[in-house]
Amino acid sequence: MYLRHTTVRRKGKTHTYWKLVRSVRQGGRVRQEVVAHLGRLDAPAKRKASSLARHFLGRHADQPSLFEDDRDLPVAPVRLDDVRVERGRGFGDVWLAWLLWQALGLDKFCEKHLARGREEVPWHLTAAILVIARLCEPSSELHIAEDWYRRTALEDILGVPDVRVHH
Repeated sequence: MYLRHTTVRRKGKTHTYWKLVRSVRQGGRVRQEVVAHLGRLDAPAKRKASSLARHFLGRHADQPSLFEDDRDLPVAPVRLDDVRVERGRGFGDVWLAWLLWQALGLDKFCEKHLARGREEVPWHLTAAILVIARLCEPSSELHIAEDWYRRTALEDILGVPDVRVHH
């Protein structure tokens, strides 16, 4: 179940009406069915509806765009012709792999069992980099060192500069 809103303009005013909707499978198709019409919601009702949605979705789930933002936020003009992307890097896959590495306890295990020496990059981080690379883009260690690592956000996640990852 989720909340859906409909916006209607009447006599120069905008009105927002809310419905509680659920998805129902009929045959091989899924369609949305209105469970309840909630009407126009004032501030206390919006808080109750948000609380109800969080209750159904779990305590970490939040729908920030569930209701229009009532706050007056400052507006910053942006000149799009002067905006450019520099050093775009892949984030999602390496971040998920790093979370998996931590969830399995491999970070603690490697830190405990791989001795610290005079190396530039600690062995437990080197192991993490190699395993994450193998998971995200299976290739040679040379490719990891010369190309792949600098195209990812692992430098920011692990704190190992790309110049320290070499073959």
